[in-house]
Amino acid sequence: MTDRTPPHRRLSGLDPEALMAQGLGSKSGSEEVVVPGCEIEAPLGRGGMGAVYLARQVSLDREVAVKVLAGELADDPLFLERLEREARLMARLRHPNIVAVHDFQKLEDGSAAIVMEFIEGGSLREKLRQHPKGLPVDEALRILRQIAAGLEVAHVSGVIHRDMKPENVLLTSDGTARVTDFGLALPLHESSARLTLTGTTVGTVDYMAPEQLKGGVLDARLDVFALGVIAYELLTGQTPRGSFDSPNRVRPEVPVHVSEAVMRAMKPNPEERFAKIEDFILALHRPARTRFRLPRAGIIGAVAMLLVLGLGALGALWIMQSQKKVVEKQFGPWRDAIAGARIYEDVVGGDWKNDNGILSSNDQICAIILEHELPESYDARMKFTRLSGQYSVALFFMAQGTTGSVELDAWAEALAGVQMIDDEDLRKGYGFRFPLENGRSYELLLEVRPNVVRVSVDGVFQKEFDLAGKKLNTTAPWEWNSRARRAALGVGSYMSPTKFDRVEWRSVTLVEPASK
Repeated sequence: MTDRTPPHRRLSGLDPEALMAQGLGSKSGSEEVVVPGCEIEAPLGRGGMGAVYLARQVSLDREVAVKVLAGELADDPLFLERLEREARLMARLRHPNIVAVHDFQKLEDGSAAIVMEFIEGGSLREKLRQHPKGLPVDEALRILRQIAAGLEVAHVSGVIHRDMKPENVLLTSDGTARVTDFGLALPLHESSARLTLTGTTVGTVDYMAPEQLKGGVLDARLDVFALGVIAYELLTGQTPRGSFDSPNRVRPEVPVHVSEAVMRAMKPNPEERFAKIEDFILALHRPARTRFRLPRAGIIGAVAMLLVLGLGALGALWIMQSQKKVVEKQFGPWRDAIAGARIYEDVVGGDWKNDNGILSSNDQICAIILEHELPESYDARMKFTRLSGQYSVALFFMAQGTTGSVELDAWAEALAGVQMIDDEDLRKGYGFRFPLENGRSYELLLEVRPNVVRVSVDGVFQKEFDLAGKKLNTTAPWEWNSRARRAALGVGSYMSPTKFDRVEWRSVTLVEPASK
């Protein structure tokens, strides 16, 4: 139910910048506003485009923010188009890291209104004010990942934001970052001149790439530049202007590879920047491989040594092969992993229900731990049905001391396999394709052995993944905490309600046959 605390008391602690990010300025008057389906509770503020109100959406009994176009602008079709475009873009870009839009209405007085999610938290600008020397590096990277996830969805949909800045990032009560204010967003296939309104500032100077200031060709690298500026602020507490030092010069605890990635994102020449937001985020989390060159004499010596070692290794391998014995498997009984599931203690994200041993997730980013300890070699299987949505269903597993995930229908591209091997996701092409059909039941089998994982679906082998010397992690969208990283087995669904009828595991013992 809606919180009935008087609006002026609940709103007194809100950050003014957070209100500005939803199109707000100073307090508006008490003029009557009628938006069908909503009961206006309190004015929140007024900006150049109009006013925003706290309201209650009657049909669903939930609080919303209602952004109403100013009456004096309602007669201008360009302003009406801009507001409607903003609503349609944000509604299309449905993602946990983008503020949700619920409705767009043209009002009887000729004006228009957007009904959107109400975020009762501060903006990223306010967070920066609380950390004048920069946020802890891990927290800064977490926030950047979340902003990037929202922007990446926009870019994949053919939209660039054009006005990324800390004021346009809202933080929920649990610290989740939400991108908002797509009022200046630009579909990549349209002309920027067509969408720019006379007398408006297209962007904010400190976050505008040079090509944006000069009216050059605009693409996703515009948002890469702005996110680089935001990253610099999060890591140093300073806005990069004029001649400025790299983040690790300002703050030595910033890793060198992180500092280098931020500086590259802010390159004046767009050709020298990261081409995609995804590439920027990967660079922030993965140090570049060190390259070195041996002197010529060293190369000759190294080749000779490799030849000697290689011949020795071949001899050793021949001896080992001649003595190798056939390995047999002994399987333990299948064990029910859902039986001990603790809906409150072991939930990593989303809302879950356990109905007589059947787990169900909702349309959030959902993950739950089912087992904390498993042997080195084991099999795991789950029977599931994706009820709606278009994103991945995951089985989390432990291998070589780290937690990874096998996902089906990932990235809305029907990609499948072990996700995030050495920080590379399935879009790198090492997995297999497996689209899921909503309403159909599937059984996923995972065979975990030392250095290798094999994946089968509905009794059909799909692919073997070599994990020797490689690192696993849970991909950024799942946002697993330190407790969850120790999980040995779990399941999840990404914004796609799913029913898990059965999740089981069994131990596998590798033994040598007795000598005859």
